[in-house]
Amino acid sequence: MWEYLIVDLPSFEPPTHAPGASAAVHALNEEGALGWEAVGMTPLADGRVAVLFKRPRRQ
Repeated sequence: MWEYLIVDLPSFEPPTHAPGASAAVHALNEEGALGWEAVGMTPLADGRVAVLFKRPRRQ
């Protein structure tokens, strides 16, 4: 069984070569550290992005 989470990412900044340099990458890394895996992204009308995460449900 899975549990799911949808997160609205901060606005994307221009890409850099520094890992975790943007707020969006930082947010993705924070969820990953909690065991969440990003499985989909959807652009929103205002330019932001919603990310769907899943992880095994804890019993």
